[in-house]
Amino acid sequence: MDVDEFVYNPSQDYVEETNIFRFASKNGFGNLKELYIRADNDPEWFWPRVIEDCGIQFTRPYDAVFDQSGGKPWTRWFINGKLNIAYNCVQRHSMDSRTAIVFENEQGISVRVTFSEMDLTSGKLAGALQSMGVQKGDRVGIFMPISPEAIFVMYAAMRIGAIAVPIFSGYGEEALRTRVEDAGVKVLFVTNSFQRRGKEVNLAEIARRVRGPVRVIHGVRDKMPEEYDYYDLVDSGTYVACMETDAEDPALILYTSGTTGKPKGTVHVHAALANIVKEVKYYVDVRRDDTLFWITDLGWMMGPWAVIGAHALGASVMVYDGAMDYPAPDRLWSLVEGNGVSILGLSPTVARSLMASGQGRRFSGVRVFGSTGEPWDTRSWMYLFRNLGGSEVPICNISGGTDIIGCFLASTPAIPMKPRSLYMGLGMGASVYDEDGNQVYGRIGYLVAKNHTPSMTRGLWNNTQKYLETYWSRFSDVWFHGDWAIMDIDGYFFLFGRADDVIKVAGKRVGPSEVEDIVMSVPGVRECAAVGYPHQLKGEVLAVVYTGEEGVDKAIREAVRERLGKPFEPYLVIRATSLPKTRNGKIVRRAIRQALAGGEQGDMSGVENPEAVEEIVRAMGGAR
Repeated sequence: MDVDEFVYNPSQDYVEETNIFRFASKNGFGNLKELYIRADNDPEWFWPRVIEDCGIQFTRPYDAVFDQSGGKPWTRWFINGKLNIAYNCVQRHSMDSRTAIVFENEQGISVRVTFSEMDLTSGKLAGALQSMGVQKGDRVGIFMPISPEAIFVMYAAMRIGAIAVPIFSGYGEEALRTRVEDAGVKVLFVTNSFQRRGKEVNLAEIARRVRGPVRVIHGVRDKMPEEYDYYDLVDSGTYVACMETDAEDPALILYTSGTTGKPKGTVHVHAALANIVKEVKYYVDVRRDDTLFWITDLGWMMGPWAVIGAHALGASVMVYDGAMDYPAPDRLWSLVEGNGVSILGLSPTVARSLMASGQGRRFSGVRVFGSTGEPWDTRSWMYLFRNLGGSEVPICNISGGTDIIGCFLASTPAIPMKPRSLYMGLGMGASVYDEDGNQVYGRIGYLVAKNHTPSMTRGLWNNTQKYLETYWSRFSDVWFHGDWAIMDIDGYFFLFGRADDVIKVAGKRVGPSEVEDIVMSVPGVRECAAVGYPHQLKGEVLAVVYTGEEGVDKAIREAVRERLGKPFEPYLVIRATSLPKTRNGKIVRRAIRQALAGGEQGDMSGVENPEAVEEIVRAMGGAR
């Protein structure tokens, strides 16, 4: 398959029905390319029109679209405007009896929640939080699988100006403690337990080992004296309306991992709503009568993104807390077709898993596929397009990150698509730079954004300098995103993974240092390196190479699984006599990653002991 070949070519009649084309036509553009150019070059024109077209409501109008007087990295949006995410997603729909949330668990029990019910419950939870002493700016942790209750908590926090901190429900004790302590979580909401692949996952047990926050447990069986019962809080809470928050007030802290140090808390403000809703409406074409199901967790960016975006547009979201292939390989079909899902978001890893299991039946009722989390391979992309979409359903591939709770790049149903391709994002100023900061076409470089946008993180929690170093220090006044990419003159992009050492397992990010700190605590380990490398089925898997005593492979796997969670258990553990290093003692993870992937090593002149790479290659065969 030629990657330059367009395999999806929408008809003009179809294009004219899409949200993005209607937006372009409404503003006088004869074609979409003109809209993209104007959006990139004239943000003061673009964003007010997005807000109007998406129906975003300010309780006090803004005086200016943005202010960069403090420097581009510290751009402020919608100056003096009052905007609350929970008001736009929940309270203004308080009289709406349509379905807001469709929930199904692994046992097949399903629940539907109306917009009216969501408003009442989140409003009472907000009142209960205030009675517990939670004030504006306090952090409310959510250690729960994605569910109606978790969504209610997120909105309840936002209603009163508190900051929601969703935490991935697959984390172990160490990962949870790190995030709770870094954010200074005051109240932690926890699900007692839930079923995953037929086995009970006890989150309350993990949370009870983390000291500090007040715990509120949903489904608690044996409540401890210092804990609160979730349902008691809802029953006793006095309904409160949404606080009038400033557009620049923080609403969310989402954690993402870097290559060094502890996880980074990216801070997102209520103004981020403008970009989130823009993307959900124009990129995956969500409409008021749609049900959006994105396979994710509330602790990952796509959870809040999908929920907030759909609800602000008055659409429904489906959420599911179990495995996609349990108890049968075709479980995803029953979830989608049994719950009226029309927009299905999934990662390339999910597509590869379905392909490996031999599933090939088309999803009936799905009109748009969304995808993100990692780069595609052509074979898996074509399987999703041809087999599961009947060569008719567009794959709206989007790519951005937790740090912008949004996307720099996105394919939409209104443009022709090549396998694996993405298109430039609206108003994002996406580009590809070479090492010297020159814009380049047709060759691999660094993905960057020349524009600041409303959903970009307002720094890192408790670490201002790290924010500037990570995103704004590589090129002057340009956001450095850290992905390898190629762009062409027509606006299409192709991604090639991270340019740094961040590991992405099934779309979930973890820093090497988080893994390595745990491995180094295992008796018998002298040195170690954690890397991600490509896998034909899983996309990217985690490998640990260590030096030290024999026979500690199992202990390493167990330690990582226990402290970070099962999804991060190493796929490979290899013992070596040495690790490849530079002369000043820095471990060369790139060399290890390339060795495991079977790729060309490139320039090895900086590696003092290249024989270490050869040993790792030999050791791979017996390590699985």
